[in-house]
Amino acid sequence: MFSISSEAKVGLFVLVGLIVLGYMSFQVGQRGFTFKRGYMVEVEFDNAAGLSHDAAVQIAGVEVGRVEKIRLKNGKALVTLRLPAEVKLEKDVTAAIKTHGILGDKYIEILPGTQGGAYLQAGESISRVERQADVDRLLNQLASIADDVKMVSSSLSKVMGGKTGEDSIGAILENTRLLTKNLNAVVVNNEATLRAMLENTKQLTGNLNRVVVQNDDKINQVIESLRGASSQMEKTFTSLNDITDGIRRGEGTVGQLVKDKGMADRLNKTMASLQEVSDKINKGQGTLGKLVNDDETVNNLNQTLGGINKFVNKSDQFRTFISYRGEYLTEKSDAKSYLDLRIQPRQDYFYLLGLVTDPRGRRTVKDITPEGGTTTQITEWDKSGLLFNAQIGKRYQDFVIRGGVFESTGGAGLDFMSFKDRLKLTFEAFDFAADRNAHLKAGGELRLLKNIYLNAGWDDFINKSNQSPYVGVSLRFEDDDLKYLLTSVPIPTK
Repeated sequence: MFSISSEAKVGLFVLVGLIVLGYMSFQVGQRGFTFKRGYMVEVEFDNAAGLSHDAAVQIAGVEVGRVEKIRLKNGKALVTLRLPAEVKLEKDVTAAIKTHGILGDKYIEILPGTQGGAYLQAGESISRVERQADVDRLLNQLASIADDVKMVSSSLSKVMGGKTGEDSIGAILENTRLLTKNLNAVVVNNEATLRAMLENTKQLTGNLNRVVVQNDDKINQVIESLRGASSQMEKTFTSLNDITDGIRRGEGTVGQLVKDKGMADRLNKTMASLQEVSDKINKGQGTLGKLVNDDETVNNLNQTLGGINKFVNKSDQFRTFISYRGEYLTEKSDAKSYLDLRIQPRQDYFYLLGLVTDPRGRRTVKDITPEGGTTTQITEWDKSGLLFNAQIGKRYQDFVIRGGVFESTGGAGLDFMSFKDRLKLTFEAFDFAADRNAHLKAGGELRLLKNIYLNAGWDDFINKSNQSPYVGVSLRFEDDDLKYLLTSVPIPTK
């Protein structure tokens, strides 16, 4: 019988171990020491110089991923990032290439986006990118600026140096002295005109100050009313500014305008007109004067604004709800459906209109009298007809009382709201008849999502022939939801 010696067995075992060790070393060198888990997203940079494969991806200084690969796409660097499944990125995050210190390794920094927004899925791209500073371009621009500064300093040295430069500076100083002397002469020659202008301005300021002090409680209304007067004053001061600039420059035409008595007269008339307007306002003349001085006018305006404010507040409180509720009756193996319209003028008051389809139908009682016999009553169920609801409700803290028509019969209901209206317990009683027990219904409603509710309870639980437990789901939409849905529906075009 063929046998293998112990030395051969040891040699064969060592050979197999070396083969396995070599294969594992090759795999580790190619794929690294970590398993490629998580999901990948892409980001496109104009320049990814210095960024290497397997570089870190950080958020707020914490490493959350690695660079999977870098490739060229349409002349730009397309970088693929691998992130763990527990790290979620908002769709409006910003990616930027950063450097650890001045000469450190480069990494990718993720700046978080809007909290609570939609998240990026695997394979999607980050659209917002922070541009990376190009150090080479910055150094080139600084070198160009240094050359320009050197040229300017060289030119100034040529102009200011030597005898010619000294003569130029002396001429500039002499011209400045002559300009100052001319300006002084202009001011002295027009001293009376300037004094009259300043006196009119002083009187106008005093009148305006009295108006403000006497009507301090109405200052906001006065400011709005004086905008027209302020516009005219702005034009006047603009003219004064132009005259002052002309005096500083010493231009002949502007200097002549300063000496022109007609210009000063027109300016005085303007100041006098403003003073007259101010006096009329202070005396209560005109619409603006009544607004400032007449309390009745102000009260009427406040009452009007108050009425408008109440109307706007009421319109904000008005809300409309449309809901559908389906209930599966376990004893009948059939479904019962409700379609309701709830109109809520106030937070604690509402109207409810709705249609109901009941597989048991609508119960009617008829009197039958055969010839020569006695009258008897029979109960019939019309399964083809629709039932309707028409109710009015009032809320008192956590309790809601309802009354009106319940499934085409009179009745009343009581609701208890809890957990910030996420859970509703309800009890209804209707269809009060002498030949049978009233229709009693009890159940609960739990909000799972914004527009989705889960229902369960017991319908008509005191009538053995018609009782049935039920479970169901409700869909409820508010007017804001309907506006969003309607505006989101595409309009067909030819």
